[in-house]
Amino acid sequence: MTTPAAALYTPGRRLAELAASRPQAIAVRLARADGEESTLSFGELHRASNRLARLFAARGVSAGAFVAIHLPNSLEHFIATAAAYKLGACPMPLSPKLPAPERDGLLALGAPAAIVADDPALAGITRVQLADLSAWADDDVADAIPAPFKAIASGGSTGKPKLIVAPGAFHFPVQNPFTTLFQFRDGDLVYSPGPLYHNQPFFLSQLALFSGASALINERFDAAQALALIERHRPAVVSTVPTMLARMLRVPDVATRDLSGISVLWHMAAPCPDWVKRGWIERIGAEKVWEMWGATENVGATIINGAQWLKKPGSVGKGMLTELRIVDERGQALPPGEVGEIYARFGGAPPNYAYRGSAPAPTTADGFASVGDLGYLDADGYLYLADRRVDLILSGGANVYPAEVESVLSEHPGVADVVVVGLRDDDLGRRVHAIIEPADAATPPAVEALDRLVRSRIAAYKVPRSYEFLARLPRDESGKIRRRALREERDAAS
Repeated sequence: MTTPAAALYTPGRRLAELAASRPQAIAVRLARADGEESTLSFGELHRASNRLARLFAARGVSAGAFVAIHLPNSLEHFIATAAAYKLGACPMPLSPKLPAPERDGLLALGAPAAIVADDPALAGITRVQLADLSAWADDDVADAIPAPFKAIASGGSTGKPKLIVAPGAFHFPVQNPFTTLFQFRDGDLVYSPGPLYHNQPFFLSQLALFSGASALINERFDAAQALALIERHRPAVVSTVPTMLARMLRVPDVATRDLSGISVLWHMAAPCPDWVKRGWIERIGAEKVWEMWGATENVGATIINGAQWLKKPGSVGKGMLTELRIVDERGQALPPGEVGEIYARFGGAPPNYAYRGSAPAPTTADGFASVGDLGYLDADGYLYLADRRVDLILSGGANVYPAEVESVLSEHPGVADVVVVGLRDDDLGRRVHAIIEPADAATPPAVEALDRLVRSRIAAYKVPRSYEFLARLPRDESGKIRRRALREERDAAS
């Protein structure tokens, strides 16, 4: 059944409607690192984005053009995104902390018509600052359909920057499959504390506004502050990554926090250690904890709630409108229980994305695609992740999956964070090496205690041959880490 055209909304049309019906209602609440909060109402967001849309148009931005948003998490980030959408342009959020070569490489790939940035060093591109808005009218601008509707930057497994472009249009009914899936409701508060240059917080925050919900974001994630915000503002939906969940569970007074306002807690983007999952199930209830496996490329998705997970511990769920296939290195389908590369097909069609800066993801003739994750299916069709192919450690001829070793090590109370990589070894090919951020830098856990823990839980060939302690692991604000860079730095030093 085709949806009537009158029932479809662009982000610009939807924002105009919300600004007219609830001009004073808070659209975005920003929790700043200094503990203060700033807000933007639907009316303010609508008027400010109208001004910026006019400024963009005067600088040459038109439908289909890319607009780079080189800003930290801020109210201005939402204004810039809304302004781009109103012109039918495609927002391209970038981390303001990117090293200049990577930033410039991404800008070359995207060729944006304009960039919203405060950095005066940016050259060769039309730079727009929000301080320039006062000269522009704030009445409604002509609305256009954004297509493509997002371009997300990725360092990629190879270390080469790329853009993942969603070529479809942001033109949905208010009640659409995305809002239904994530359980967003009109009037909800949706808390997504990750950085807006990552797909999960960017898209979910925009989807929240589109559904009539409000977005709560952090200037920078802090576990204690996140718990305080959940207790104070009682968001109905919380969207996180496992690293954030682990850090919140380690806050000393987490057991006394009132987290009853949460209706749905989503986590995605990385494997979740068993103790973290169980900790949140015990804290807020199994029916509220939801996990999604997927990719920015939208090749497919699985979902599972806490009650299902307790019956299938370790699983990331069954396909959601997604067919799954596990294949070996020759492309042959594997039976249940055998680890191979995960190929997925969403909606019975080939994946709908475009890369800039990289060859397309491997795709079969019948439309199944892989983004490099490894895993297996059980007899009931539930998916279990092993790791990414590029992170797999081949040590002495045996496969070692870093996530399995990290999950065990992260249980030690003296371990605040851990990453496992394979380092070059003349005997084994690659040896398992654990890089640990201690909970207390002054008294890191004893290697002997870590070794005993791992040996008690997993096979001997998976046990780290060496340990390293860092005061802080170099994760970005979304909890992601570049294993390849850590591995290459240590290989070079050796």
